Amino acid sequence: MKVSKYFKGLLVLVLSITSISIFGQARVTVRQNGANTELYFNKAVKAPTYNEVVGSPYLYEEFVPAKVNDFDMTLFVRFNLYDDSIEFKGEDGKVYTMPKSNEYTIKLLNGSNKIFETHGFKDAEGEIGYTFFEKVYSDDDFGLYIKAVLLYTPVKLAKNSFETNKPAKFKKGKADFFYLNYDAETLGVVKIPKREKQFLKIFEEHSSEVKDFIKKEGLDLKETKDLIRILQFYFNQ
Repeated sequence: MKVSKYFKGLLVLVLSITSISIFGQARVTVRQNGANTELYFNKAVKAPTYNEVVGSPYLYEEFVPAKVNDFDMTLFVRFNLYDDSIEFKGEDGKVYTMPKSNEYTIKLLNGSNKIFETHGFKDAEGEIGYTFFEKVYSDDDFGLYIKAVLLYTPVKLAKNSFETNKPAKFKKGKADFFYLNYDAETLGVVKIPKREKQFLKIFEEHSSEVKDFIKKEGLDLKETKDLIRILQFYFNQ
């Protein structure tokens, strides 16, 4: 039944979203760590379009100037939340997508000073994936990241002549927090549970100390600054 619902939703999405998925290869040569390195990007012949869908699949609708890794030039990028991909606009006006399994550090140059990084993670089914995260804090022990969430509502067809069709819709949801333990041997970032009971489990034998610290300081798991304090406390144990 679960698979059936998935494919029904996918079919509706295909009908309501027009995407161009013809790809070639583009090569950018950069100087990195003193050696010439060739980085490849998938080249879309035409930028994806989302017809008759209310809202935007992008974190930022327009391309934003950014410094990517050690590139000498400024690239113009945008983050596609629906496709979970990073796009950049080439000098030829065509749109390229960066392979998500590659490591990128993207510093926005639009005055926001935001930094995005690509990392591996495990999804709800235990499968390993790669995507981009906004880095909001880091020190010698850990990094704290935010992952924007995009909610998709498929088109709702009218049941009778008295109703009207409701278009498909993109809507931003509540962002998820992740952290990266720089000393851990596990792959990539770890999702931070929103509920305190599950949250405390990630600290294992130090869960009781962390719980007491949260209560004593009146900290909120939904607040970035409070999560930073909690993780700092934990890594100082």
